[in-house]
Amino acid sequence: MRTQTYFHTKLEGEANRKNDAVPLQVNCVGAVSEGRSFSTRAVRQDYYYIYVLKGEMLLEDCRLMPGDVMVYEPGHDYQYTSRGETDYLWVHYTGFEARSLTKSTGLALNRRLHIGIHREIIACFRQLFREFIINDDAAEQLCVCLLREILLFTGRYIDFGSRGSLPLLAIEYIHRSFQEPIDIDALARMENMSCTAFRSAFRQHTGVSPNEYIIGQRISAACRLLSQTDKSVSAIAADVGYPDQYYFSRLFRKKMGMPPLKYRASQKP
Repeated sequence: MRTQTYFHTKLEGEANRKNDAVPLQVNCVGAVSEGRSFSTRAVRQDYYYIYVLKGEMLLEDCRLMPGDVMVYEPGHDYQYTSRGETDYLWVHYTGFEARSLTKSTGLALNRRLHIGIHREIIACFRQLFREFIINDDAAEQLCVCLLREILLFTGRYIDFGSRGSLPLLAIEYIHRSFQEPIDIDALARMENMSCTAFRSAFRQHTGVSPNEYIIGQRISAACRLLSQTDKSVSAIAADVGYPDQYYFSRLFRKKMGMPPLKYRASQKP
């Protein structure tokens, strides 16, 4: 990543202003990539979001490390000093909805927040840069949408942090491949976790074990096939990952409270 800065073309100078005439507005956005230490001190009239990707930034009462976020409110006197090579993304924004949006996403102002490094947020910043370059009639509204995404993703990952890492790769794999045999140890390796840590993280985020989640996907698919097709129970069982029709039927009854054919009959008008 290289240092980049983009300003709102309708604003002069550094776009350091408050604007209560619009719901939301992105004043300026950029990326900093410095190979040596530097210091910054300022007071701005808009909101200032910082997302650290590399290095260390020393503030008056804390330090920001990779994966940390800080959101300064308007009028706040901020000062920070970097240590060595530092990369971070930043955006200044304003508008009469700025405070309520920031608060509603769970972002505490003027306080260090840790969310980790997430490709979705980085991708939003990259698209923000592109919109400032394109600068057509749609760009300003798209920038507002991207700002909302950045704040919402940040709030999501603050919440995830209280529950541990989301095993998203494993969950996505289950949704794609539930018809196939799935090995829980392989899912754990996919997330670079021990099997115990994986099972714990999975239950924290979904409320069920990995096996229960897989069964849920298979039974949901079977319900759709039973209600929307005339396939036999044995064919449906095989389609959703159960070669043994009788095992499937017992499992279906346990989950749905009735055997497959009775469920099919119950779905007819």
